[in-house]
Amino acid sequence: MCSLYQLWLDPEAPADKKEQAEKFWNDYFNGSKEILPVMLELEKTAFNAGYTLAQVFVGGSCRLCETCNVKVGICIHPTRARIPEHAVGINMKKTAEKAGMPIRFPAEGSPEPMAILVVD
Repeated sequence: MCSLYQLWLDPEAPADKKEQAEKFWNDYFNGSKEILPVMLELEKTAFNAGYTLAQVFVGGSCRLCETCNVKVGICIHPTRARIPEHAVGINMKKTAEKAGMPIRFPAEGSPEPMAILVVD
């Protein structure tokens, strides 16, 4: 069984499967865009409550711009852009499982974008 990621990238994939994969990933990316402002507000609230090392991580690559500007200059959203949790070694599969929200593979149904606020 191919993963939705493989089907999405495979030019030889059957049209119906490719369409299903494309819908899944578009929904995932749109969900990631929607969750970021909420998480940034939580980060700000934690910071203002005295947790000055509060940091948000959003799964996947940044989706703030249609085309990333970093290749030709600097980020145009440096105060809103966040790196994914796996870039700093956070294992979201284990973290979600410990929180009672296990992530299952292969993914089925609607995507559930994830983010985490780390507070120290």
